[in-house]
Amino acid sequence: MPAEAAEPVVILPELWQRPEMLAALRNRNIGHVFRLIRQYTGFSQTRIGVAVNLSQGKVSEIMKGTAQVTSFEVFERVAEGLRMPDPARMALGLAPTRPTAPRVIDAVPHPASVIPSRDGTPTSALLSVESTVAVGQPPNADPWDVDVLTLAWIVGRLDSHVDRRTMLILAAGMTAEAAATIADPWERLSRALTGPQTLDEDTIERLEARTIGFHRLEYVLPARAIYQGLTTHINELSNLLQSGPPDRFRRRLAATAGEAATLASWIAWDLKQPGQSASFERVSALAAKESGHPIIQACTYAYRSYAAEGHAAYEAIRQAQQFLPAQGDDATRAWLLSREAEELAALGDRRAVDLLHQAEEAYGRARPHRERAWTRFLDPGRMAAFQLSTYVRLGDDRQVIEAGQAALSAVAQDADHKKVAVIYADIAQAQLQIGDVAEGIAYARRALDAAQRGESTWGLQHLTTVEKALSTQQDQAARDLLGDIVSTRRSLGTSPA
Repeated sequence: MPAEAAEPVVILPELWQRPEMLAALRNRNIGHVFRLIRQYTGFSQTRIGVAVNLSQGKVSEIMKGTAQVTSFEVFERVAEGLRMPDPARMALGLAPTRPTAPRVIDAVPHPASVIPSRDGTPTSALLSVESTVAVGQPPNADPWDVDVLTLAWIVGRLDSHVDRRTMLILAAGMTAEAAATIADPWERLSRALTGPQTLDEDTIERLEARTIGFHRLEYVLPARAIYQGLTTHINELSNLLQSGPPDRFRRRLAATAGEAATLASWIAWDLKQPGQSASFERVSALAAKESGHPIIQACTYAYRSYAAEGHAAYEAIRQAQQFLPAQGDDATRAWLLSREAEELAALGDRRAVDLLHQAEEAYGRARPHRERAWTRFLDPGRMAAFQLSTYVRLGDDRQVIEAGQAALSAVAQDADHKKVAVIYADIAQAQLQIGDVAEGIAYARRALDAAQRGESTWGLQHLTTVEKALSTQQDQAARDLLGDIVSTRRSLGTSPA
């Protein structure tokens, strides 16, 4: 969503006093009101929509005259959102505002600062979450039916953790018109796709940012919401590589294509498309070789480990570690060490504890937001989740309590349903292990709810041990939960997300 779309709409008093505006208000012709605002202020349909809590599509219909505003509630919302002065409100047939009446939007707390940008671009040129109003959507609308390519590009340029709430705010305004207002990057990309002569540093950076954005979207959005956009992105990268780019750009294009392809392989597996998954995995291997970045293969094997169990999962992680450089890339190193600890713990190997310590040391040196497209997910909350999962699998009740508290603290600040599902599932397993069935069921229910919200079969995978424990319980709550888990597993499948 463009920066200005989230900012308050300010209209000069003179516009409300124009004869044609007063006539439109008296006739309750909101379409004409919107057209006049756009004519004299240049505000986009998206910005108007955010201000009055209507979707961009609905604003477009009203402006075209194919939809009419007849509801008193909508008239009030329009007047409030556009900050109509009292004479304009009365011309519309509404009561004047009382000076002492607080504005609804002022009563809602908002962040004191905006999200910093990754590349030094002033944040106002990207977006602001201050004074954001949720955009209305039609009933049964898919909240992730957005321009994912543009959303990924914006998210990839942000320099902080992007939680689900922020993503919803962005997606709410990511309509076709919103994408069109960010015309410059797409015009540049279109020109680059027609021939190598227009390929430049700026285009490469935009494509790299978009790849980063897709990796960030993956741990917040359901797989189905980003797969098509991601494959389009990879096709564009492929076209550029085939166009014979200058050598100084070719390796960077190959690297970002590999980073995108390994994510596509992971998502295709989640969507039950093993053939597509294998194809993207081959692309990532070729890109790793072409770009001179073998670590891309480390990410591929790490993802593969989630789709396996037991010794097969452990071997996939060991294979991934062979692609690590001798020094550097500490975020990927910390991830792989944590995964190795998890899988060793599942095999009953106490060496997992030493690996956790090594992972913490690597994480202390890491810069996850600067290293690789896939390392943005790694934060203290995820590291706490790895510790919890490892100690639960080892059956170390004392360490589980400490790790569980750290993980729960991370959950309290995070709306990432995929991570929340995993943490709650591990806590549920720990509670059942120590014999607290009621708490185990309560946390398992929370884990299931988070997995359903995020459409995360990865979260369901962590409930496997809980399912086994619930199968021995006789009370109705356990049986009901077990039935719900089985039903959700059937609808989402069993591959990781």
